[in-house]
Amino acid sequence: MKRRHLNYIILITVLLFLTFLFRSCCHIVFCPKHETYTSPEGTNTIIIHYDLVCRPTVYKQLLIGKKKIWEYPAGGFMETTHFSMEWLSEDTFRLFLPEYNEDYTIRIP
Repeated sequence: MKRRHLNYIILITVLLFLTFLFRSCCHIVFCPKHETYTSPEGTNTIIIHYDLVCRPTVYKQLLIGKKKIWEYPAGGFMETTHFSMEWLSEDTFRLFLPEYNEDYTIRIP
């Protein structure tokens, strides 16, 4: 009986380990590219994640974790594209893609 309980504990431990391993590595598989930018005075850090069809999603880096602040409103792109980023102020920046006349001004809340 005790051996059976030990087998269950080992199985649960292995499943938890595999779950944590997958969660720590899934950004490599599901998010092929990300870029990190820090504001001019260093008070804000943003992360731009690109999905498999190069749609950007912008996150604000928090002390622990991150918070989504903007998501690309249209469909994806057929080729690999990367938006250019320009800081306008400490809490406002501009994402633009000149080839497709895409221009977005984003304010960090």
